[in-house]
Amino acid sequence: MKLALFAVLLPFFALPARAGTAAAAAEEEGGRVEYLEDKTQELKDAVANPTLDSQDVHALAARLFETVPNERTTRMPTFVPRGWQKPVRETEANVESLMGTVQRGLEVADVPPPKELIDAYLYGREMKHKDLMAYDEEGDKLKGGVIGAYIYDHASAVAILFNRTFRALQRWLGDELAGATAVHEGAHARDHQHGLLNPIEVKKGEKLAFQTEYLWLKMADPSGEKLCWSRVTIGKFSGGKSDAPGFVADYLEHLAKIREFGDKGDFDGLVDALGYQDRKSSPYAPG
Repeated sequence: MKLALFAVLLPFFALPARAGTAAAAAEEEGGRVEYLEDKTQELKDAVANPTLDSQDVHALAARLFETVPNERTTRMPTFVPRGWQKPVRETEANVESLMGTVQRGLEVADVPPPKELIDAYLYGREMKHKDLMAYDEEGDKLKGGVIGAYIYDHASAVAILFNRTFRALQRWLGDELAGATAVHEGAHARDHQHGLLNPIEVKKGEKLAFQTEYLWLKMADPSGEKLCWSRVTIGKFSGGKSDAPGFVADYLEHLAKIREFGDKGDFDGLVDALGYQDRKSSPYAPG
């Protein structure tokens, strides 16, 4: 799975909950309502007052909308997500915890998972049982920008590898969101065994894998709130208060792009947007 490093959105580090959040939110909302009511009444009175000129009325109108951001606003309000469903950030930062989280997600799903998603997990699990799932510890097997890969040759599967920074990604995001990559690579293993994967039709293979990865994201995060919460809390929309490393933010943006195109059913567009290209010839020597 090639991780295209042109922006979209998201990261996340859990922030400590504050006592009385609901009460504080209600008080804050009440203050905004009271402010708008006061300014609205002032504006109504000004419009009805024949002694005020148009400049005075315009000034009062500006005060009514002065807290509403627009294209000329230089100071944007801080976004504090309240009541959102947050990701499960548990991990042991190894392939066992990664695949275990995917398994539990499939087992507790509210709706029976699609067969192609289950099969992607099963083929990935088989790779793990054969000790063919690992991290690229030396950093010499995966090219830059590749967060995970299913490696095979003309005869058989070789390995599922994760970038050596993937453990850090698991620690930042938890195995629930990181598991999307494990599902993607497991889908490649599935399709290889079914004769649907070849080194020339790259776009076809990636399309099938992304369709399955999207199914995982929809099952683990039906509303998309976990992903959004991550992006505005530690990702590219965090305002610099709690930024995750750049590769974590890029990964979140990558997942956001999958959600965006997947919600439209446009997986051909997704593969094109991520820059995949078919090959003209196979890189493998004849068997």
